[in-house]
Amino acid sequence: MNVNSTNLSVVIPVYNSFQTLEMMYNQIDALCRKHQWNYEIIFVDDYSNKETLNVLQNLNFSHPDNIRVIRFAKNFGQNSATLCGIAHAKGDYIVTIDDDLDYPVEQIYFLYQKILESKSDLVYGVIPSRNIIKKLGKSIVGFFLSKIDGQFSSIGSSFRLMTKDLADKIAIHSRDHVFVNQVAAWYTHDVSSITIQRNVAGVTRSGYSLFRLCKIGMRLIVFYSSVPLKITMFLSFLISLISFFIGAYYLYIKLRVGAPLGYTSTIVSILFGTGVTLFGVGVMAAYINRIYDMRIKKPTYSIKNDV
Repeated sequence: MNVNSTNLSVVIPVYNSFQTLEMMYNQIDALCRKHQWNYEIIFVDDYSNKETLNVLQNLNFSHPDNIRVIRFAKNFGQNSATLCGIAHAKGDYIVTIDDDLDYPVEQIYFLYQKILESKSDLVYGVIPSRNIIKKLGKSIVGFFLSKIDGQFSSIGSSFRLMTKDLADKIAIHSRDHVFVNQVAAWYTHDVSSITIQRNVAGVTRSGYSLFRLCKIGMRLIVFYSSVPLKITMFLSFLISLISFFIGAYYLYIKLRVGAPLGYTSTIVSILFGTGVTLFGVGVMAAYINRIYDMRIKKPTYSIKNDV
């Protein structure tokens, strides 16, 4: 595909970032003019302050052909704003980028080059973290999602470029409380990444503290995946099986060797009762997991139209 024919949609979730918005527009405009891309910028305002809204309105008034502003009625969070922007994007490729200039705008070109070379559906721009705790936490969450929930092992980042086909599939979930990277992992494993350096020109600090990142990780595991249900099912069936075997063992000892009066009956009753109860919990968890899959509209298959 000729790079000059690219139609690019840039989705920017916005929250109280009036200092960086005009600078972001100028950098995106310069990049797209340099590579002769037809582009649109979708600012999704997550109910920011008046200063931010004024800047967005002025930008929209000055550049109506390239800018679209969507304002939320209240604060729904960055992920919801990103999903909204993806659902409204019209480009052949959709890039999402934070509003704080943490990610260098010029790196969009390298994301695009990577997606063409690798024929991927999605490319992440990843900044290596120097914080050992953050790296460890990301690895733990990635392990749970990949090994237990069957999702792609990389959590990725908020700086990403995807094809229109994948974006349309993600947009189906715009009304569900799920994470963009999580939904993308449901539809494709054709995912690549490039390593980028943090933008030293960024003028705002990231709003994601260590505590907030931990909170997001827990929410991702507990509320937006079936990991807890699957762990519950596994442990319930395992412990019930062990309880049945131990109960059978004590019954065997009673019949062959003998035991104090009442001892065996008490132990066997407790173990078999526990086994039946936990087996029932496991069955209930299986049904709840099924309901969960139906609720979040997790696809049963995904077709890639590039063959």
